[in-house]
Amino acid sequence: MSVEALYKVILYPFINESLASLKAMTKLTGEAGEAFVDSVDDFRFKGYAVCSEVTGGLDGVIMMHHYPETAIAIGNSVCENMFEESYEFTEINDDLSNALAEWGNTIVGRSTDLHGRYSLDYKFSSPYFVHDVNDMDKYLTGVKEVITVPITVNGVGRYYFNLLVRNVEYQSIGIKREASTGIANVHTKNLPLESKILLVDDSSMIRKALKRYLAQLGYNNVIEADDGSTAVSMVAEHQPDFMIMDVVMGEMNGNQALAIIRANGSDVPVVMLSSVTDKALVSECERHGISGFIFKPIQADNGAEIVKDYLKIA
Repeated sequence: MSVEALYKVILYPFINESLASLKAMTKLTGEAGEAFVDSVDDFRFKGYAVCSEVTGGLDGVIMMHHYPETAIAIGNSVCENMFEESYEFTEINDDLSNALAEWGNTIVGRSTDLHGRYSLDYKFSSPYFVHDVNDMDKYLTGVKEVITVPITVNGVGRYYFNLLVRNVEYQSIGIKREASTGIANVHTKNLPLESKILLVDDSSMIRKALKRYLAQLGYNNVIEADDGSTAVSMVAEHQPDFMIMDVVMGEMNGNQALAIIRANGSDVPVVMLSSVTDKALVSECERHGISGFIFKPIQADNGAEIVKDYLKIA
């Protein structure tokens, strides 16, 4: 497959989504350069990367690759736009790691979901992060070609998309970009301000942001869980009046927790939250009874407004 075909089929959705998420989550703007073939022997780790394994018709790794200073600038901007506070960290710490993870997960989740809507002969793994230059050798094993697309972030620097190709057996199929903000809550009665709300997300940053948006709306009776299994226990113990729950989490995903919560007899209203917009997943959640589905990202400038539209009961 030519560089142009690989770029259009595999990389283009990632490039598009990264530019859209950059603007939405950081208020920064960027531009994509031309795709080119990198030398495998000369390829070097720049310091921070979000990766996803590609299997099937294409065997390789897709990598969103940053210099540390670019990652730090983007991480600070993600924090600033999520919390409307000034962040000036000069090295990657827990706050910036969480921010970059949320940004990277949003991009990879939306992009891989978009690929999954078409009958394409390849799949992507869940995203993971590489911080250590010594880890890079194992990703280059068997790589025959590296396709690189530079992204220039105005006033900040560059990051790169790299497609590390081990093998390709694939016929080119066109990709069309789709966009969606979520599935609305059809209910009309506003949730009372004294209601107990359970937030479930494995990202402490997302829980912090949602808790802030809820406080802006007057909801202060908020409890938290960081995975689906804890959410199941907390619903039984605390009997919340409303839930906002992420889908993709570590120990137990939100759709699995939702199924158990319903099987246990709880009819608590639940709004799902995720960067993954797969139709089959959404349909599964709808079968178990949800009060809407919010597609990430949500930011400080629209977070409270978006959340408000979902805080309704029948």
